[in-house]
Amino acid sequence: MARPGVQKHLEIAELLRCPLCGARMHALESSVACSGGHDFAISAKGFLNLIPHQKPLKGYDEAFFASRQRIMEHGYYDAVRAAVTRRLEDLGAASTVVDAGCGEGSYAKDAAQALPHATILGLDISKDAIRVAARGGGPTRWLVADLANTPLADSTADVILNVFTPANYDEFKRLLKPDGLLVKVIPAPQHMRELRELAGNHLLDAEFSDHGVAKHLMRHMCVTSRTRVSTTSTVFPGDALDLVRMSPVSFGVEEHVLDLGSLRSITVDAEVICARPR
Repeated sequence: MARPGVQKHLEIAELLRCPLCGARMHALESSVACSGGHDFAISAKGFLNLIPHQKPLKGYDEAFFASRQRIMEHGYYDAVRAAVTRRLEDLGAASTVVDAGCGEGSYAKDAAQALPHATILGLDISKDAIRVAARGGGPTRWLVADLANTPLADSTADVILNVFTPANYDEFKRLLKPDGLLVKVIPAPQHMRELRELAGNHLLDAEFSDHGVAKHLMRHMCVTSRTRVSTTSTVFPGDALDLVRMSPVSFGVEEHVLDLGSLRSITVDAEVICARPR
């Protein structure tokens, strides 16, 4: 048998479809392949790359995801994580959970703990994100994948998580089983307000906007619940820089122009939206 980090990905071959030709995949010794001859090696670091020859994504490098991982580990998002986990626990049995746009992997790992008998798949277009997520092993399968061309078979997922990241609803509806559930998390008005205040005039648009994300979701799926989650936490020494680096609020703002020492608290304000296919 292959080493655990490889073996766990071989076991999900039947859930995959080739991102190049759409054919179903099968397991080989240390890779997955389709009948068309497209073969994807499983990394010894514990993930499967289904975007061949991918170029690095500007702004979303390993340092960005490492900062995000430290912020998650330090508890600032615990209330949101707990709210998402409750939605999973309320379902009872779920055989396959897909975290679409998993980033550094915190929510997928929470799902693995909440549903120990389920198959958890963490997908992200960033290889750096998946590399950070895969560290430390564990049961979650990690895939470098494009959500616009998701390399999963139709009706694969009982649940799709989509947390603080763009969605592709046509793909989500294809992937979800008829009674499947989407759990989407979007920023609410007070999210990271202290960062917006700190950046001030350096931002092109300091006012909050959800850019119509909730309305866009409702045009595609049937919303079953909406829950607001908001907490304000003291910023621990050393975390201010990570908060700046991992937040889209401050993208494009040079770190040296910010008075990081004055960032004493941070608000995480989010809406957890559950929806089902129409």
